[in-house]
This record gives sequence, structure tokens and C-alpha cells, in this order.
Amino acid sequence: MFANFFTRKRNYKPLQLEVRASSIHGTGVFAKTQFKPGQLIEVAPVIPMDDREKDLLRNSSLHSYYFLVNNKAVSVVVGLGYASLYNHASHANARYSINLSELSISIIACKSISTGEEITINYNGSPDDMSPVYFSCNS
Repeated sequence: MFANFFTRKRNYKPLQLEVRASSIHGTGVFAKTQFKPGQLIEVAPVIPMDDREKDLLRNSSLHSYYFLVNNKAVSVVVGLGYASLYNHASHANARYSINLSELSISIIACKSISTGEEITINYNGSPDDMSPVYFSCNS
């Protein structure tokens, strides 16, 4: 489907992150150092999937771990690295950006993040979007 899937140009997983139990939901990604607004937290590869593959995800354990994409050829992507482990918050302290040409997702701080603080993204895209998410976060 994508010829350059295994020839990534850049991936960035800083050592300043850790995954551990979260009070929000299950596990989450936490800062081991401070991040300033606009600072890159992580760039991770993604696995692109079309509508048929998206339908298969609905009944799998990966259902809560994909990102919707507004593209005719790609319906969703599954983020590798820590990308699919960031919990949702209506007032998130980070945002994400999906780059299909590089098959990557970037996580960028949009607020100051303190050492030990959980890094959250808003699954709807905009860090302060209050609308319901497209699936239940408690499933």
C-alpha cells in the first residue's frame, strides 16, 4: 500500500518519557523532564490503514488505539512508539500532527508540562475541544 513504509526518514523518541499507571485511564505517558509550549515530545512511525482495515479494528483490542485520518486512501493510523498510549483530555497539554508522506505522528507540547506530569492529547485534534470523542475512553 505504501512503498516507503519501512524507510522512515526520522523518528524521535526522547528518553524524557516514561509509561506508567495513569489516574485518567489504564496507562499513560509521563514527562521525566519539563517541556515548554511548542517543544517536540515525540515523533513516531504510524501504520496506515484503509476503510476495510479500520472495520477490522472495531472488534479488536486495537480499537482504542488508532487515530482517524481525513484521507481517501487512509482512514486511520496506528501510532507506534508511545503515540497510541497518550490519554485523552478535554484540555490537553500536548497536540498531535500526522504526516502521511513521512508515515509519522508528532506529539508537541502546547502548554508547559512539568516533570512527573502526564502528557495528554485531545483525541478530537484541537487541545481544548470539549466535544465527545469518537469512541468511549472507558471501553
